Amino acid sequence: MGPEVIAKMTTAQMMALDQALAELNVPEPDPGRWAGQLAEVARQMRAVIGRHRDIVPSSIGILPGGSRALRCHERVLAIMRAGGLPDSRAVAGLYLLWVIVNGFSLEETRTGDPERPGPDLSSEVTRYFASLPGDRFPNLVAVADEFANTDWDERYDLLITIFIDGLTAQARLS
Repeated sequence: MGPEVIAKMTTAQMMALDQALAELNVPEPDPGRWAGQLAEVARQMRAVIGRHRDIVPSSIGILPGGSRALRCHERVLAIMRAGGLPDSRAVAGLYLLWVIVNGFSLEETRTGDPERPGPDLSSEVTRYFASLPGDRFPNLVAVADEFANTDWDERYDLLITIFIDGLTAQARLS
């Protein structure tokens, strides 16, 4: 993180973000369990962001650099390296983990009020896709009912599983 990025964040934002990261419990790396450990860290990160949604804007596009953040990054990198990821992929994985958590958290809360999630529009979306001409949009019509699935936990777990499966494949290539 360069000085130009730090200059954009206020001291209060950096302190709030670093304080929130104190809630993370990143385990010591275990090569045999690294993928599960990384999934647990990702779930913890989402929970922390969920409790402190106001910190998301101050962490977009950067890796936080406070003392607690650095300890978190160190442990997450150790987990990824213990899993056999080459250093370049471990660093990319660390950055992408933040992107995933922040992006999902922003999507999860679509209103300006962090305590109030956006309206559930799944039934309207389902009706809209189901009403499309089936000859032009056969796939959207066929899966229209699936858009009613708004289980955020299930979606997050799928996203993290896909992410970790990709990292696992990268570790096998090295």
